[in-house]
Amino acid sequence: MSETPLLTSIDEMLETAQLQLADIRFDHMSIDLVENAPQAGSDLEGSESTPIEINCMLGTRHEGKRFGTRFEFQFKATQWQAIIAVITYYEGCQEFALAPEVPADFASRVALMAAFPYVREALSDLTTRVTGTAVVLPLLRPGQIVFTLNE
Repeated sequence: MSETPLLTSIDEMLETAQLQLADIRFDHMSIDLVENAPQAGSDLEGSESTPIEINCMLGTRHEGKRFGTRFEFQFKATQWQAIIAVITYYEGCQEFALAPEVPADFASRVALMAAFPYVREALSDLTTRVTGTAVVLPLLRPGQIVFTLNE
């Protein structure tokens, strides 16, 4: 029986374990209107962009040949609040172990880049359906959001 390799970098995850994206799916999507918020037609209408606060939390899971991430985005604007959670699953060619810092690094530089277009589309769709105006998030550049380990 072969020894399970310890992967210490994203490159090793992609080259040694040959991780490939196997699935992306939504875990949670919701949008709620804020009570007593300014209504459409107020001074917010006509502005080019809606100021929003964005928080993102990361969860990871590794088992055997599979690695997964869960990104939960929480959005807050004057008129609404939304939550969008998306999960990415990666599958490798062999079982592997991960150094402690690698999951957050992989999530920041690889998995988030795969998931973010889905989050952008979902937020645009939700805000269009509920408020009548699409909110489109700006493009995300690699390394712009970095997750760290909670110790």
